[in-house]
Amino acid sequence: MIKIINRSGQAAFVMTVVSIVAYRAEVLPFRIAFLVFVSGLLLCSLVVVAGLVTLAVGGFANRPIRGEFSLLMMACAICPGVAIYSVGVEGLTAPMIHDISTNTIEPPEFIFTREEDDFRENSLIYPGAESAAKQLQTYPDITTMYVDMTPRSVYQKSLFVASLLGWNISAQDSLILQFEAQATTPLFGFVDDIVVRVTAMGETSSAVDIRSVSRVGVSDFAANAKRIRLFILRLENELENLKQAQK
Repeated sequence: MIKIINRSGQAAFVMTVVSIVAYRAEVLPFRIAFLVFVSGLLLCSLVVVAGLVTLAVGGFANRPIRGEFSLLMMACAICPGVAIYSVGVEGLTAPMIHDISTNTIEPPEFIFTREEDDFRENSLIYPGAESAAKQLQTYPDITTMYVDMTPRSVYQKSLFVASLLGWNISAQDSLILQFEAQATTPLFGFVDDIVVRVTAMGETSSAVDIRSVSRVGVSDFAANAKRIRLFILRLENELENLKQAQK
């Protein structure tokens, strides 16, 4: 029994690690890599349960368990733990949407980013009313940001915050006050597309809209919502610091 658990644990650990490495190296497409990853996580969970039962039975029967077996159990337990930690509780309960915008009525449109990526499954065209309704129900706090500062100042600070967050700014237009960027998730290395638009509401007031779209997957596990919230938070802090410096 221990041999079967050992072999299963080794296979599960290899499946989870190889699926991530293969996708990041663009060897496997998203669906296959994700299927292997999820299968590896499920097998890891089964191995941990079977291993705990084996350890308990061995303890009652005073049978020695080799240290390598315990290490394997720990490794198999870490894999699901890391996956759950990376998406969080909000990610596990996220709706089946992958396109989040602060403005669902007039969402920012991608002008420069093209749908030519080989590993892209999702369109850059906004999905429409059904997706918007799910977003508003799940993330009612994600709305247009209004600022009492000049549009150009807000735009420059938006670019600065995007750089601080490590986004790859692929295109920017200072005339229409819009830029586009890409962000990469830490675990699988998923590339998501972002567009930020600053709109003049007056000479000294602005509106900031941001839209974040996952290239692959039906659900984004709340990654886009978290990214938008973090951007708005950082931008608010930077603009407040700018106001204080101008006094």
